[in-house]
Amino acid sequence: MAAESAADITRMTEALGEAVEVMDRLWNFGGWEVTQTHDSLRPYLLEETYELLDAIQDEDAETIREELGDLLLQVLFHSRIAEAAGEFTVADVAAALVSKLVHRSPHLIGEHGPGEYGIDPAAAVADKIAAQEKAWEERKSAEKARRSCLDGIAMAQPALALAEKVRSRAIKAGLPEELIPGALRVVQLGGPDSAEERLRKATLAFATAIRAAEDAAEIDRGERRALAAADWHRYWPCG
Repeated sequence: MAAESAADITRMTEALGEAVEVMDRLWNFGGWEVTQTHDSLRPYLLEETYELLDAIQDEDAETIREELGDLLLQVLFHSRIAEAAGEFTVADVAAALVSKLVHRSPHLIGEHGPGEYGIDPAAAVADKIAAQEKAWEERKSAEKARRSCLDGIAMAQPALALAEKVRSRAIKAGLPEELIPGALRVVQLGGPDSAEERLRKATLAFATAIRAAEDAAEIDRGERRALAAADWHRYWPCG
């Protein structure tokens, strides 16, 4: 079993190395690839992501494999653009991922015994998940000194996903349900504007109000700290 595992690792390493080498050859050819930028590749990244989501919905393993390869190409391509600019390489991308996963998953390196993060291999799945989520969130918060509960949200994502994320973050930060606008409670179809655009505008306005309340509280209290339900009501912008 150990030999098979080592062989599998070797095969994966070789295959990934070959993918990097092919991307490098394409780049060094000096054709279409070298004319691209992070920004120009955005449509391709979005299209490939949706194609993967379609394959997942269809439970089509063969197509999932193919579309994951297309997404891997995007990772290699963006990394090669960055390498040419002297910013980072694909190796740096992989190293950053490993560092993040290990730091946010202390049970991987056994730095804790049974207790806060140490997880008994015989524990129930629900207990393991709870311990993992606790470690992940606490270490993520320690890594990123965020001024707002909304910091780190990708604002360019589709409106429905954005609305769900903003609402979830706000509720987690103690925002009372009654402060969530009706436009984020029910999505209405039809009308002069698209539902996507209306929901995006409503979500961005809601996000602006959240940040305004956080800023007003900081100015009034002289420090940045979490808001209780009463604080949200007190500092919530009118109009």
